[in-house]
Amino acid sequence: MAGENKRRSDRVIPVVNDDEAVVIRVGQQQALGKMLDLSEGGTLVYLFLVDHEVVFEEHGMCTLTLSYRNKVFDVPSKICRVAGRLLGFEFVDPGDETLHMLGEKLIRMEVEWMRISGKG
Repeated sequence: MAGENKRRSDRVIPVVNDDEAVVIRVGQQQALGKMLDLSEGGTLVYLFLVDHEVVFEEHGMCTLTLSYRNKVFDVPSKICRVAGRLLGFEFVDPGDETLHMLGEKLIRMEVEWMRISGKG
C-alpha cells in the first residue's frame, strides 16, 4: 500500500478568485496574473503564467481583461513599472461603462478588505 495513490480524481489548487484574475494582452501574446491592488487610475499585478514571447516594456501599451460580478471587461492600459513578475499599469482613457465597473469593483474590494481585516 505504501506509495499507492488512492485519490479518485485529480486535485486542483485554487490560485485566485475571479475578481483577482487579470489577463494581460500585448499584441497577440498574453499572460495571466493576480491583481495585488487596484485604484481608480491603475493596478499592480503579479504574473503567474507568461507566454515566453511576451515582452513587457515600460510605457508600452496593452489591454487588461478584468472581471466583476460575472462580467468581463477590457481596460486599455500603459505599463508603468516592470520589476520581475510585478507589473504596474495605468489605465488609459477607459470609457464610462468601464469606469463604472472599475468603481464598483474598487468599492467591493474595499468593503471586503475592511471585513477581513477586522476594521469594518
